[in-house]
Amino acid sequence: MKTQQKVPDSKKESIKQVTRLLESLMAIADAEDLANLAVALQPKRVSDEEIELAKEIAGDDYSDEPSWHLELANLHRLYERRRRLLAKSLTSTEVAELLDWKTRKTIHDKLKAKDILGIKDKGVYKFPLWQFDPEGDDGILDGLSQVLKALEVSDFTKLNWLSKPHPAFDNQTPIEILKQGNIDDVVIEARGVNLF
Repeated sequence: MKTQQKVPDSKKESIKQVTRLLESLMAIADAEDLANLAVALQPKRVSDEEIELAKEIAGDDYSDEPSWHLELANLHRLYERRRRLLAKSLTSTEVAELLDWKTRKTIHDKLKAKDILGIKDKGVYKFPLWQFDPEGDDGILDGLSQVLKALEVSDFTKLNWLSKPHPAFDNQTPIEILKQGNIDDVVIEARGVNLF
């Protein structure tokens, strides 16, 4: 069933509306569909003849400038997401105090073993608060270590994936599913991330 969207008058509001719609669609899209979309959105190679034809058709509206402004906007969006995801985080010292670890070396050993998730931010490791659980083994969310070891991607990509609603989990985040005790389901989906 198609629904019509009211297009706001201002371009800025239109962009916000399109962005919200795209984000909601991406949250429920299959990985294969997103991969196909990414391929479709790649810049096309255009011959000199095609450029000349486009100039004739478009006249003064034609521009062959690169899409760097779109890349910059996307980069700003990713940095904003990074800031949001790290907003509720602890430093190494705060983690050591919380878990009553005598030394910060324990934290770095846990990081190296992929038992906890830390993201280096402005030269300091930050540890998202959601991963700490007083009922979990060693005070860490049960199953997190297995998931982190299954995810063979960058630490930020791990954080991003764990924090996004996932269609396989009825649009709940992998973090929410881990907190429900469904470790195996999250590990299986995490292994799939490495295929793309």
